[in-house]
Amino acid sequence: MKLAKLLTVGLVAISIASFTNLANVTAQEPASSDKSSVQKTEASEAPTQKPETTPATPKTGSAEMSSKSGSGNSLVPGSEVSLAPVIQAEWIKGEPPKSFEPGKVYIFECWSTKCGPCIGMIPHVNELHKKYYDKGLRIFGMSVYENDKEECVEFVKEKGDEMSYPVCFTGKGGPFEREWMRPAGAKGIPHAFIVRNGKLLASTLASRLTNELVETMLDGDEGAEKAAATILAAQIHERKIANLLQNIRSARGKKDTETMEANIEKLKVIDPENAEIHTEELWVLIIKEQWPAAVTALNEMSASWAKDSFVSMNGMRLARGSGRSYAADFEKALTHSYSEYVNSNEYVGPNHFACLSILQWKIGEKENATNTADKLIEAAKAFSNGKESSVTPYERFTKSVHDGTMPPLSDLLQWKREARNAAKKAE
Repeated sequence: MKLAKLLTVGLVAISIASFTNLANVTAQEPASSDKSSVQKTEASEAPTQKPETTPATPKTGSAEMSSKSGSGNSLVPGSEVSLAPVIQAEWIKGEPPKSFEPGKVYIFECWSTKCGPCIGMIPHVNELHKKYYDKGLRIFGMSVYENDKEECVEFVKEKGDEMSYPVCFTGKGGPFEREWMRPAGAKGIPHAFIVRNGKLLASTLASRLTNELVETMLDGDEGAEKAAATILAAQIHERKIANLLQNIRSARGKKDTETMEANIEKLKVIDPENAEIHTEELWVLIIKEQWPAAVTALNEMSASWAKDSFVSMNGMRLARGSGRSYAADFEKALTHSYSEYVNSNEYVGPNHFACLSILQWKIGEKENATNTADKLIEAAKAFSNGKESSVTPYERFTKSVHDGTMPPLSDLLQWKREARNAAKKAE
């Protein structure tokens, strides 16, 4: 099994949409301003991180907590948590805590082998574990939203000392998910529960846990409350950003560029480095059909997770023939940007290569399309888990390209279904 290799830009938070069922691909909007630019993108059934719905609060029972924690959530900061679901999990490495020791801080980092952003979080979590264990920090990796225990075991074994903290497999829909994740309103991962003295102190992303914040958290009752207040302030700020982005996306769906531009300007004030500013400004140009300006904006856009998300999702949709109608020059620029994305990331899957090959053929770059089709075979093998049936549809695609015919993506999807059905019958 290959581990996903991530280039983390800023904090980690998105996963580009699952391509397991490519026929149903739709544009997935990033959910937060903490993002990862690249992950193993051919595959995720695990929910990815969404805006946090359980904010931290320095004191239990406060109006701030009750008004901000999210409607209907029963596990909020200040709530007592049960260790039973943690103990009941299948521990792959190390052991669960038998009780919450007074004064110690416990972080339960929720992740999945199929969640790129979660994998990108591991080095930071591991560093915190090693640095602050002797000072009272206890970290536990909680594998959630997945059924394949053996894959999880293999992953943890392969990580070795790079994942030195205790790790367990909770099972999809298991007690931990039912008694921790759902009551907290944690509908996505990565997600970190922070517990002190048997009570939930905060829920957040582990990427927000700087050395300074952890040290503050470990500094007695006063420090813990101060750290929780810091997390809460960050989450309130993130909510403001999320609301503006939601306004922008909603207006985009209505092609209301005036509202989009007004909210983009507000976003620039409170989060000037937000990577989505540039992609949303690009959407304004697309909606207005200002194609020369749109080509320039795309070509000059700096590398970021937001650009990767834009070009990958729109590239795939264009290859399917289900995207927007673009001018020829913009379609060419999008194809070239998509090519940079696909070819610069070692672990993108074969569907990306197939889509890129289709687009290159469409814009008249048949030699590039053929070369790309060749590359998808190795990508297919990397994602096949040794199953020949997962590779043969892509070999068929590549052969067709070499024979001078570019198959539509619908044909590839049909070949994949046929291969899966044949494999099941042979079992």
